[in-house]
Amino acid sequence: GRSIASLAALRDERWIAFPRTPQRPDLPGTHIFSVLVARGLGEIDWMAIDSLTAQKRLVEAGFGISLIPASSAEEELASGTLATIRVRDLEIGTPVFIVTRKGGYLSPAAHRLLALLRAQYAAGWRRQTPARYSRTNRRKR
Repeated sequence: GRSIASLAALRDERWIAFPRTPQRPDLPGTHIFSVLVARGLGEIDWMAIDSLTAQKRLVEAGFGISLIPASSAEEELASGTLATIRVRDLEIGTPVFIVTRKGGYLSPAAHRLLALLRAQYAAGWRRQTPARYSRTNRRKR
């Protein structure tokens, strides 16, 4: 894939994304619009497509660009029908959380997994995670 310095360089591209869903801000379509608006790029040409497969086929056909998880495009990236664009001023991701039932039983294996995850990722997670997701900013219940 190619590399560019700034997301602003993609301002004139047609973006292919999931439809905006205000009641579901966690969906990728809503997420990319949040990123673009935060960068002052809110007025973009975009096409709402509610199928990931259809999005990939439209990008392959040259109808635009899309922000999708790399794991969703592994086959196309390997075959060369899709390529990546590295945007040097853009670091985004989807936070992943471990959820357990409060007071629920955890097996010894689950405890070992939690300890391993904490040891492996805690320092990097705190460093790379936006403040709204960090442990210190979560509300206590």
